[in-house]
Amino acid sequence: MKSSSIFSFNLIVAVLTVGLSSAAMAEKSQSLSQKMLKPVIEYQCGQELNASKVWKGASMFMSAAQKKDNQTAICQCVSEHAMDEMTAKDLMTAAVSESEKNKLISKAVLNSLRGCAQQALN
Repeated sequence: MKSSSIFSFNLIVAVLTVGLSSAAMAEKSQSLSQKMLKPVIEYQCGQELNASKVWKGASMFMSAAQKKDNQTAICQCVSEHAMDEMTAKDLMTAAVSESEKNKLISKAVLNSLRGCAQQALN
């Protein structure tokens, strides 16, 4: 998963770097990058949830099926909304630095995680 995620991210950056000459192309590239980063963001979301003390407490009283269903719903929501605030510049900066890429994905996940958890658990 990790090597394919890195490949996907690098492919996204290559597409963005080559094609950002017009607003329409930037919009298409952003859409493509969202599609390609979605699995990486879903994976990161699962990691963040499993490490969260709040999630551990909340899921303590859930059955295994409920926990899995809620985690899936939350992480799908996160992957849909995590990149709403990312710019092409953010993606290009992340392309040259693995640590910047990790920061960007973590920031995106954390920014949308709370809202998605509230939405899924209500």
